[in-house]
Amino acid sequence: MKVTKRMPSFEGVAAGATATLRLPIGLTYEQLLISYSGVTLAQLTEIRVVGNGKTFQRFTSGTRLDAINQFNGRAAAAGVLVIDFTRYGLRTRQGEEITGLGTGMPSQDGSVELSTLAVEIDIAAAASAPVLSAKAVQSDRSPLGLIRWVREFGHSPAASGEYEIADIPKGHLFNQVHFFSGDMSALRIERDGYTVFERNAAENALIQSDGVRVPQSGVFSFDPTETGNGGETLQTAGVFDLRFVCKMDASGSLPVVVESIAPLA
Repeated sequence: MKVTKRMPSFEGVAAGATATLRLPIGLTYEQLLISYSGVTLAQLTEIRVVGNGKTFQRFTSGTRLDAINQFNGRAAAAGVLVIDFTRYGLRTRQGEEITGLGTGMPSQDGSVELSTLAVEIDIAAAASAPVLSAKAVQSDRSPLGLIRWVREFGHSPAASGEYEIADIPKGHLFNQVHFFSGDMSALRIERDGYTVFERNAAENALIQSDGVRVPQSGVFSFDPTETGNGGETLQTAGVFDLRFVCKMDASGSLPVVVESIAPLA
């Protein structure tokens, strides 16, 4: 049975400061529910999840995290913002829970164990009177296995036309890739010279809406799990060349958020 438990208090909650939540080790973390008031999602200017001193999830605003949550089928945040460790919205329990953040049990294969876990939230100086608290949805303790990584990479196409991104680190299983731009109208993915994905924005939105996702305005999302099958990922281990070829209708900023699956090395 899953339980929902109150977490310790945040430290350092103040406008212009970094609030820190130190999470207890012992059970498996599936979601964190962050309650917030006196501050907007946009004023949560960066959110980081840190395990064993290593940042493995990073969102450059609460707004960005909320958009990804809505794409996965969650309701829009209204005083509570969810940080997922499992993969929400898939059709099988095993597919969802494979990335649960296991603590409190020694590994069976000598791999890394999670000994410290924290959430850090940067709060904008303009926040009026920020208040943060958290609860966790947890299940029985388990060894740390594969986890859900979230990394962001910044790009700035200088003109309209095709823009190639070929410098995203490889090695993980890519679960989702989100391109935050309203000016991106198509995507082609090439892996070692072979095209493995090619859609325009309308085709992508239709297929994802027929599956288990909710396409978001101003975001082009690549999602192998769009039909609910958690076994569908983009394998990048052993890949020499991986290119995301974006069709841009204008120049501008193009933040790329990559969600992937890998151990906490």
